Amino acid sequence: MTTNRTPKTQARIMQATLECILQQGIRATSTVNIAKQAGVSRGALVHHYPTKASLMEAAMKDLLDREVESVRETAKRVEEGTLEFETLLDMLHEHFNGDLFMVTLEFLTAARTDESVKKVLVPLAKQFNESLEAIWENLVSNTQHSEHENRVALNATLCMMRGMASQSIWRDDPELRRDMMLFWKQTLINAGFSSKTSSSVRERI
Repeated sequence: MTTNRTPKTQARIMQATLECILQQGIRATSTVNIAKQAGVSRGALVHHYPTKASLMEAAMKDLLDREVESVRETAKRVEEGTLEFETLLDMLHEHFNGDLFMVTLEFLTAARTDESVKKVLVPLAKQFNESLEAIWENLVSNTQHSEHENRVALNATLCMMRGMASQSIWRDDPELRRDMMLFWKQTLINAGFSSKTSSSVRERI
């Protein structure tokens, strides 16, 4: 395999891994399934990722890294004034309604009873949360709030969004989700986590 094809092959394997996890769950996903989904031989897959554990770890890390970079770029635009603070919250909400949440939910469920999955998940989740906290701190830091208060605000936001995403699995109520998001946006703004209040938010609360 030539070196210029390696990144493309790895990207196909990563995508196939995430797709298999979403479709089948972690336990039912095998390297044979993933190789077939990626359109590569099992030998080629094992060349890049010798074990299923290393493949699961790489796929999760790839997903989280891409999510962090997306959040970082959006936060930068908020700082520059080309996007409103609420747009960042909307983006986070969308991410927790997509593949990010569903894949991490599979890892969380498996990690509860499988120590090998937990060993993969815990350091990746820690790195992910620390990256988001650094982005958030840079965005909302001011004399009104301490670093701890900023951290609490972000993690309360993430926990709420994870809860909303979990609830959507058994309760499909888009109107309620919308109203909860509007409520939380206004709560953060009222608490001083935005430099200005969007009139559209005020009008809809």
